[in-house]
Amino acid sequence: MNKKTLAVAEEALLDFMKKNFQEFNIYRGRIIKSKTIRKPNQQMLSAAVQKVNWYKVELHELEGELEILREELDQAEESDNLEGQDG
Repeated sequence: MNKKTLAVAEEALLDFMKKNFQEFNIYRGRIIKSKTIRKPNQQMLSAAVQKVNWYKVELHELEGELEILREELDQAEESDNLEGQDG
């Protein structure tokens, strides 16, 4: 992949991570809010806990993919720099 393709992929991945993090915060907020309610809806709370756990895993995996993508981008930049020095 060239640098432009990697940069576009990185931006798309960051946008997707941002969306997932916002949704993670929504469900985490529901869990926090439920602690202030005397008798919270247990079904809603259980669903929120499951979603929070799912988003934690998803965000962790996306961070790993982003790190790999950034390493590829660094390698592409290094190879461009080496080619520029040879010419």
